[in-house]
Amino acid sequence: MYWFLVDETNKNPVRDHFFIVGGLVFTPEQASAIDAELRRIRSVAGYKTMDSLKFDTNSRPDHVSVEDATRAKDQVIDALREHGVRMIVYVILHDVIWNSPYDTSMNYALNVVAGAYHDLLTRENATGVMLIDRDNERYDHLEGLFQAGLVYPTGNTRAVDDRIKLFGMTNDNASHLSSAADVALGAFRYCINTAVGSGREDVARKILPKLTDVIWAVETSAGKIMKYYGFHKYPLEIRSTKFRERYQELADALNSYAGIGSGAADNPSETPPTRPAVR
Repeated sequence: MYWFLVDETNKNPVRDHFFIVGGLVFTPEQASAIDAELRRIRSVAGYKTMDSLKFDTNSRPDHVSVEDATRAKDQVIDALREHGVRMIVYVILHDVIWNSPYDTSMNYALNVVAGAYHDLLTRENATGVMLIDRDNERYDHLEGLFQAGLVYPTGNTRAVDDRIKLFGMTNDNASHLSSAADVALGAFRYCINTAVGSGREDVARKILPKLTDVIWAVETSAGKIMKYYGFHKYPLEIRSTKFRERYQELADALNSYAGIGSGAADNPSETPPTRPAVR
């Protein structure tokens, strides 16, 4: 039974450029290993039992120094990489969804990452649980994902309950796995925001090569591919020239930070998936 812990970030359309939803997929062995790693990392850094370990340095307790908190976050990402934990992320420009209610945007993002998680489970002949960070407005949507699956504009549906056996909620202080997901997604957010001028490039260049190893990728004839697997950049078709340029600037910056070519995140030979609608 796998575990997929999901959260959202960059949800302020005024301050943030890209809305991000994503999380980490743990096998049972990885869940136990990361739990043990987080306990060790927290202890060494000086986090107490009731303290939160999150990516945002400002959220650290007063008795943990900035240096120790930064080192702890780096060690969390190193642990995820070492133990082979996979990450699935969804990114969309706020300007594309400016006229959509937040609920619509969030539900659509959950559809995409749920579909990707189902693909991963299918490839590995596994079943799993999907837990999102606590959001009282999402109960009906999670119920719909389990009962009706993904609903497409054509009216066709794709059941996901054959693999995803439970949809539910959690929060960052309910497990060390949630803390690891917060750190990973926060690190990814930092790199995205740096690409649009809201962060330090030297930090992003340190973070993203490690995250690139964590984002779920599949080996294909074209090489190691993240697009449509662990990395989901939406919309699939960008008609606005201005928006295409902004996405290209983002891709160029991320590839530069990661030290990779464009192929890993963008494989034009792959057929885009059918897009699920929002119920």
